[in-house]
Amino acid sequence: METINQYIDWLKNEEKSEATIKSYRSALGKLVDWYVETENEDFVPDKVTTMHLYEFQAYMDKIKKYEPAYSNKIIASLKTFFKFTTEMHLTTFNPALKVKMKRTMKQYAAPKWLGKREVAKFFHAISNEKNDTVRKRDMAICRLMAGAGLRVQEVSDLTISDVCLKKKMEDVTIRGGKGDKYRIVPLNGDAIQALQEWLEIRNPESRDDPYFLSERGTPLSDRSIRYMVYKYANKAGLENVSPHILRHTFCKSLVDNGVPLQRVAYLAGHESLETTRRYIQPSRADLRKDVQSISEKR
Repeated sequence: METINQYIDWLKNEEKSEATIKSYRSALGKLVDWYVETENEDFVPDKVTTMHLYEFQAYMDKIKKYEPAYSNKIIASLKTFFKFTTEMHLTTFNPALKVKMKRTMKQYAAPKWLGKREVAKFFHAISNEKNDTVRKRDMAICRLMAGAGLRVQEVSDLTISDVCLKKKMEDVTIRGGKGDKYRIVPLNGDAIQALQEWLEIRNPESRDDPYFLSERGTPLSDRSIRYMVYKYANKAGLENVSPHILRHTFCKSLVDNGVPLQRVAYLAGHESLETTRRYIQPSRADLRKDVQSISEKR
């Protein structure tokens, strides 16, 4: 029909991909087929009401038994169609405007983290670095990520004034975290020792100086930090280890030690508690270990 053809042409002019256009056409086709069968008349966009769309939603849910995510995808496509017809004055009103998506349960994959043995191997690889300055700098950086949960950019942005090493007041202040969130994270013994050893070599001139420098004396970039982590992981025989994996390890360790999720969320700078909940989900290795525990062949 003419209106649908105009809609498809509009999608092409908007440079939508072939896959997207095919998906939108399919969604619209499902509504057209349902409407013709239900109303026993040709599909006319201007005759479609909000109640029709509610009934179509129920049809997808009860009769077709589509997954909520798939039904939502179809409704989203129909919203685009009726927005187009309304703006082009092809229909007098938008029946999809008040139609809401079905609520779906968010599924989060458990993030990857390092076990205690892997952590030990990783830091052992750093301790074997022959260049004293590089070793102490890299040890301090990795202790901050694995022991204080800093993101790679947060490490790169640190200044001398952001780290306090006074007795019983040891902490690090993150001023420009994700979403520009400000937080203060206490430092554990491993991080304190590593930072103290680095600071003795660093010998800064100003409290505004970058905390970490390259061998050329320039601020250390996040790219350099990522490469450094990959280098030591490779030496330790560990695969797929990144700065974010060290951060995941920090969060998982806190959760395993019984720290409440709200505190973990604060320390990690998570905007949503749902992000933190991922760390209470078992990994594949955890599940495999659980199942193996009931086997007679251990």
